[in-house]
Amino acid sequence: MKFRICTDVSSRALVAAILVSMTALLSANVAAAQDEKEQQQLISGIYARTKTAKTLNDFTTVIELCEKARTYKLSKPNYEYLNRLEAWAYNKRGESNADKAASLTESGDLKQAEELDAVALKDFSKAVEFDPKRWKAVHNRGVSYAMVGKYEEAIGDFTRTLELNPKYINGWFNRAEIRYEIGEYGKAIGDYDRAIELDPKDVGAYTSRGHSFFQLRRIEEAIRDYSKVLQLAPGNADAYVNRGDAYRARGQWDVAAADYRKAVAIDNNSGRAYQSAAWLMATCPDERFRNSELAVEAANKAVVLDGASDYKYLDTLAAAYASAGKFTDAKENLAKAIQIAPEVEVPVLRKRYQLYDQQKPYRQQLRTAVQPAAGESR
Repeated sequence: MKFRICTDVSSRALVAAILVSMTALLSANVAAAQDEKEQQQLISGIYARTKTAKTLNDFTTVIELCEKARTYKLSKPNYEYLNRLEAWAYNKRGESNADKAASLTESGDLKQAEELDAVALKDFSKAVEFDPKRWKAVHNRGVSYAMVGKYEEAIGDFTRTLELNPKYINGWFNRAEIRYEIGEYGKAIGDYDRAIELDPKDVGAYTSRGHSFFQLRRIEEAIRDYSKVLQLAPGNADAYVNRGDAYRARGQWDVAAADYRKAVAIDNNSGRAYQSAAWLMATCPDERFRNSELAVEAANKAVVLDGASDYKYLDTLAAAYASAGKFTDAKENLAKAIQIAPEVEVPVLRKRYQLYDQQKPYRQQLRTAVQPAAGESR
């Protein structure tokens, strides 16, 4: 899953508008408190900080100044304004930590990334606590919940985001991604529909909706969405693989093979393209499209490119070896696949292992052609 976080790009304008209102309130109540002038100076200073705040330390300073302002006996409007201002700062600091966590994840430092994600979640929660209607903070907290696998809480926050701002595309997209992840494909399609209505050129929404159709075996609709992606992004290698897998599931071996070739031509380092092509060449029930030697070569290249951590890649390599009559190699790689595969997939893999143990290759059937494909690009 790829979640879309939102940044508070319009918040300074909001703060400026609130400041104008606050200044008027403060000016009209000079006699309300002996230190009213000092309050106004402090609040003006906080606002000045927001105009230049860019770093995590800057946002922390704003939060500390807001806490200092709370030591005054503030009027209700002043108190509510301070809540909104502090919510802004917590949300911005959360975004900063979330961005750093994403960079650490890309570099492979997963432990520190998880720690920063947890810190970001706390900041987003504080932002929502201070300003429950700050929809960007609600949305960002939903993303943080999703990152740690709290899908129910994430859906709740995305739903609340859409109640506050029904036209926010990322709210629809991210809720759809969670629903896809938990297997609610029909509901996911409904959310992707709304995202596409708001942005008819959203490649990610078309791609993910295509995956949802694919999972529901609504292959024609999946092909339609993958084809739309290719209209919007002609050089998208993943879209060719996605569509190729869909054609293969429908038994259209020739067009599936053509899409895999296009994917490899676009991106010669696409492990998934090699994996899908290898599976077709190793297991196709139509011998015209089988090529055991090339299947072994392509399957090995897929493993080299993406590693042997995906059981589907090892399953494909095993099928290729079996197709080539190398059953010892087939069983060895399939045994590795069984060790790392999700429990729900193990029975299917064991049945294939029995075939190889009997010196028989695996040939896919149309009704199960979807199952062996490598995980779609999300």
